[in-house]
Amino acid sequence: MIKIIGGKHKGRYIDTPHNMNTRPTSSRLRESVFNILLHSKYLNNKIENIQVLDTFAGSGALGLECLSRGFKHCTFLDNSSEAIQIINKNIIKLNEKNNATVIKTDMTKPIQIKNKFDLCFFDPPYDMKDISLIIDKWNNLEIIKEDAIYIYEKHKNMLFYPIKSIEIIKTKQLGISEIIILKKLSSSTK
Repeated sequence: MIKIIGGKHKGRYIDTPHNMNTRPTSSRLRESVFNILLHSKYLNNKIENIQVLDTFAGSGALGLECLSRGFKHCTFLDNSSEAIQIINKNIIKLNEKNNATVIKTDMTKPIQIKNKFDLCFFDPPYDMKDISLIIDKWNNLEIIKEDAIYIYEKHKNMLFYPIKSIEIIKTKQLGISEIIILKKLSSSTK
């Protein structure tokens, strides 16, 4: 179990998958990400209007943290049946069913979703390679708004290759983890 660190659900515990492929984002790292997001000018919309995409969602901790802080809606994606069950359980536990959508899918094969996203979390297993290609595939879908922000969590030693239509705007390392904050370039700046 891990704890929500901010917002209306602060201090509430959520369940995590038991399999060894899921590595929940630490409380310290989540706090750092949200401090950066909420005290910067990276997000163009007011929080209550922001649509969130949480890929490789695992327990759903990042997306649930967003909902706790008042973000409009979160779509959770994972390819594990156990993770999907845990995310649904956590959503019910926090009474967030009206603000969440959960989809079982393979993140390496992007899908069309009815929402259009302002903020996208990519938190794949640390040994997953070619994440730049995966992010680029998602970026090319119309579901990602211009000027959307991506948060990518990786092992500090894993390479990240630049993507033509996305700029790196900040990096932060904590322990063995590194967060890369990216911004989708608008069509006028590509």
